[in-house]
Amino acid sequence: MFSAPQPRSRLYTRAADYRNGLVAALTGHGYDSRGTIELESALKALHPGFDAVAVPMARVGIYLVLKNLIKRGQKVILSPYTISDVVNMVLCAGGVPLFADIEVGGSCNIDAKEVERLLDTEANVGAVMVTHFYGLICNIEPILGACRARKIPVVEDAAQSFGARHAGSRAGMLADAGVFSFGLLKNVTSFFGGAILSRDTALMDHIRADLEALPVFPKSALVKKMAKGAAFDLATFPLFFELGVYWLFRQAYLHDVEFFNNKLETDSNPVAYSTFPKTYAHRISGAQSDMVRSQLDRVDRHIEERITKAKIYHAGLHDLPDLVLPPLRTDGSHSYFYYPIQCANREGLARYMTQKLRDVQISHHRNCAAMACFAEYQRDCPNASLSEKRVIYLPTYPGYREEEVQANIAAIRGFFREANSWR
Repeated sequence: MFSAPQPRSRLYTRAADYRNGLVAALTGHGYDSRGTIELESALKALHPGFDAVAVPMARVGIYLVLKNLIKRGQKVILSPYTISDVVNMVLCAGGVPLFADIEVGGSCNIDAKEVERLLDTEANVGAVMVTHFYGLICNIEPILGACRARKIPVVEDAAQSFGARHAGSRAGMLADAGVFSFGLLKNVTSFFGGAILSRDTALMDHIRADLEALPVFPKSALVKKMAKGAAFDLATFPLFFELGVYWLFRQAYLHDVEFFNNKLETDSNPVAYSTFPKTYAHRISGAQSDMVRSQLDRVDRHIEERITKAKIYHAGLHDLPDLVLPPLRTDGSHSYFYYPIQCANREGLARYMTQKLRDVQISHHRNCAAMACFAEYQRDCPNASLSEKRVIYLPTYPGYREEEVQANIAAIRGFFREANSWR
């Protein structure tokens, strides 16, 4: 009898999040701004010396920060290895995307040397935005030094790195402003949500003024997003996943059934736009803020759990020459949102692992510098192009068992052992 693996990912939601969110949406109780004020106070306590503003989504936070930092028509240096909506927020803020390729190797983070080169060769740069991808703090010190010398602000896209640390400070505290995500798939979740950190009082006052003019996130939209989360939670609940869901999606993947495979894709039809969407123009609700605040005390513990799994992956895979691994960091500077490996034959490895009853995910992130919708801003970013084709996520979430990590390692080693036997 075949045994199903644990799922590739699970939400960080809890039953109380659904219960409290539904009650607030149906009754209006706790949906006001009081919860948001309390969340901002909690975020300030967690990030001493910084002001905090809660926002409805991280992408809205990026838009608001850039809108109030740059002048229209100025360039914003950013990584091309991201989701298309990050680029769109630059456009909505009046900026011109200027892509700096990512580093060679497994970090998937923006290349500091390329940022410095662009600062030296490009005029009218209004800001640099760095991304701490997959939970890894990027090589930010050279970028900060080069930008401070030119009085150019640096923004941290810390959507995947809440709680990660560098030199005694947390992600979001390292530059002029930091933006977090509390979206459905994040390690701190309110289904939708985000926050901005900064020491710049004037910047935060402008952002608050922008938000005050907006309505609170619609209750119906929150319920709809919660329903999507509930469906995901039920699908990955051990009993349902092991008895049916896994086998259905496994067969769909192995037999290229697009109806099911498309359910797992994101950012598959990117478009460019420069007008800030009305559907984004909201404030986060107090109910969502309460969800985030209730989860803050578990962040560091979860990071330690994910680091433990990353150490096991590294020990079991580091000697395979055909794999590129993320850097091993045990000091908290990599929170291992996933354990992203890179393989030239990604499709072959993913299919082999699926055949061996493993459940892993091919990366949905793409090289935005090569997307047709951003053709006007196209640049040659070969490292981002490689990562787009090579990254596979290995699970690290809390509750993912060590024997599952070891089974993933065994399957990967089996793939390369069989591949090399034909050479």
